[in-house]
Amino acid sequence: MKFVMNGGLIIGTMDGANIEIREEGGDDTMFIFGCLEHEVPSVVAQAKQGHYPIDGRLQAVFQAIRNGEFSRDEPEAHGEFMSIIDRLCNTYAAGTWDGDRYLVIHDFPSFCDAQARVDAMYKDKATWCKLSIQAACSMAKFSTDRTMKEYAEVIWGVKPAPRPLAISAPTARAAPAVVEPAPVKP
Repeated sequence: MKFVMNGGLIIGTMDGANIEIREEGGDDTMFIFGCLEHEVPSVVAQAKQGHYPIDGRLQAVFQAIRNGEFSRDEPEAHGEFMSIIDRLCNTYAAGTWDGDRYLVIHDFPSFCDAQARVDAMYKDKATWCKLSIQAACSMAKFSTDRTMKEYAEVIWGVKPAPRPLAISAPTARAAPAVVEPAPVKP
């Protein structure tokens, strides 16, 4: 959200704050990828049946990690990377903590397509600039004042407490002091 307030365009999945940001800024200010919430159960069910293919581009990345290209002379890091890959590649457990919990493998081809759309759009500087301004201008709803008020009412269930007015006794006004200029030395 902070990036959008500064004119950034989002590449992301349709969840969390991205839903509200898209409602305010419009479809064309975002590059959405990945499955939608209502599609997740179907993807998980297909994975349990053994249908959870890994895109060739991602397989190449996994192979580079397996070959140690990102952990040269660091066996501890290599072990941690391998643990992540092993979990992701447990395709029967996609959508669970034992597998690809966040469906990264499923969303990867869609991410690559979204990135290609970003690259193509960025070449058209005038359109990119227009969308950047449109996105930034649509962020007024996300001001801190409105957000805090909404959280207080909807999430925390509290109402604002009026601030008491300060009542003070009238004070006598002192006459303004007259300041004489310092003499100038010749």
